[in-house]
Amino acid sequence: MRVGTILRIATAMWLCLCCSVAHAGEHHRVDSLLRVLDAVIDSSAYYDQQLQHQLVRYRQMYENTPDQEARFGLAHTLFLNYRKYRLDSALYYARQRVKLAAALPSPDSLSSARLDEADALKCLGRLHDALAVLDHLPHTPYIKGNAHYYYLYHSILLSLSQMTTDADEIAYYKPLLMSYRDTVNMVNGDDPLTVCVNTCEIEKSRGHIQEALDKLLQFGKSHSDLVTNSAIYWFVLGDTYRDIGDTQGAKYCYTMSSIIDKRNCNKTYTSLQSLAWMLYNEGDTERAYRYITCSLNDVMTSNARSRLSLVGEYLPIITTAYSQKQRASVIRRNILIVAAFIAAALLSFLLWGIYMRNKHLTRMHNELAVNNDKLLSLNTQLEELNQELVESNMIKEEYIGQLFNLCSNYISEAEKTRISILGKLKTGKNKEVQAQLDQSTMKQDLSQLFYNFDMIFLELFPDFIDRFNALLRPGEHIEVKGNNLLSPELRIYALVRLGINDSVKIASFLHYSPQTVYNYRLKTRNRSDLPKEEFIARVRRL
Repeated sequence: MRVGTILRIATAMWLCLCCSVAHAGEHHRVDSLLRVLDAVIDSSAYYDQQLQHQLVRYRQMYENTPDQEARFGLAHTLFLNYRKYRLDSALYYARQRVKLAAALPSPDSLSSARLDEADALKCLGRLHDALAVLDHLPHTPYIKGNAHYYYLYHSILLSLSQMTTDADEIAYYKPLLMSYRDTVNMVNGDDPLTVCVNTCEIEKSRGHIQEALDKLLQFGKSHSDLVTNSAIYWFVLGDTYRDIGDTQGAKYCYTMSSIIDKRNCNKTYTSLQSLAWMLYNEGDTERAYRYITCSLNDVMTSNARSRLSLVGEYLPIITTAYSQKQRASVIRRNILIVAAFIAAALLSFLLWGIYMRNKHLTRMHNELAVNNDKLLSLNTQLEELNQELVESNMIKEEYIGQLFNLCSNYISEAEKTRISILGKLKTGKNKEVQAQLDQSTMKQDLSQLFYNFDMIFLELFPDFIDRFNALLRPGEHIEVKGNNLLSPELRIYALVRLGINDSVKIASFLHYSPQTVYNYRLKTRNRSDLPKEEFIARVRRL
């Protein structure tokens, strides 16, 4: 899943970056393209696996095909695939073609097979062996019109010229190289990309570098479909940018060429080595080391000895620089470790100080919390006392006012009765006096007293009955009957609510016997599940 994701992202970015060759010389999005190349290199195993599956299918077809001409064609297909991947296998299938050509009727079959053999020998670095194979080919019309034949001669002679330092030899090779390039263009006119690349190389060899660059860019605009997947086009364009001093343009094109090579599993490339060298010169040692190491691995895998010299030239320099950078990185890392250790020690000391400070603060906080709890408790008690005082003052004010009113009424009634009795005595109405004295109004007066008490109490505590019943079990609530505002039980506990808890005083006030008050209290208390003391305390807070 990870490889597939990398491939999708890399492919999308690559297509966006190379969608217009015309902008390659103007906007070198090198950094983004390098990240695409990194992703493609990370996915090399995936691309190799795809090619190996394809090669297995071709080998099976080759082994299972009885027709010699079909085998001859499959051997060429295997050669072309192995030529960029594993050169010893490419040489093997080229020589298989040579063996198969002897049984084929076409006289050009052997020449075609020999060209493959010379190509494989050239890539393996066996230049003189490859040249000997080409020299022994008959100059048939097939050979005279074969662009690949002249290309092989040119590339072999170019490699030989680059290996010598003798001025006479270089002068000998130069006209031959020009001649073979011209011939490639003449015999390969139906391949516009090859013609363009060869023409630009000829222009560059003549010193017309800007003209070569213009032609390459113009070709890219008009043949974008041909250059999108052409590593050689981008490599030549990169060399041309480098020749005019445009390093960013060269890096861009070398990166494009490297991406195409890696995606196509081509291990006989030079673009990645050139890119690594440019990155090294710019100071990007880490990436240069990675690319040159990748190049070396691919060269060793493919056995491309012709490419080994270029990698061998760059590898020691880049490796040394990378090692120095790694050593510097190790030194910096060690310094950072020591600094981190010192910082950790200081931090530990500070944390210890903070811990002790927090511990002290916690202890003080706990003490303060305890004191706050005490103060809160005292405040609560004070509020309760204040509430009791307020209620007590309210009760006193209400009852004192009512008491004065009742006393005033009783005094007025008593005075009226006295005047009435004196009047009757003066007139000799003794019998009427006697009758008036015999008539008792105690029950009526007591009933009026209870009524006044109930009215005053319920005015002070309007929800007393409901709250008192809430202390009793369900179904045991006291219901007030008739016109009485309070029942005897409620009236007794109303006096308890007012602070009168002595049964004797309650009996005296209500004109009950102490036993009657006790029975009422016991009977009512049994209706509740609360203990006696708690029941009384709860009543006092109603």
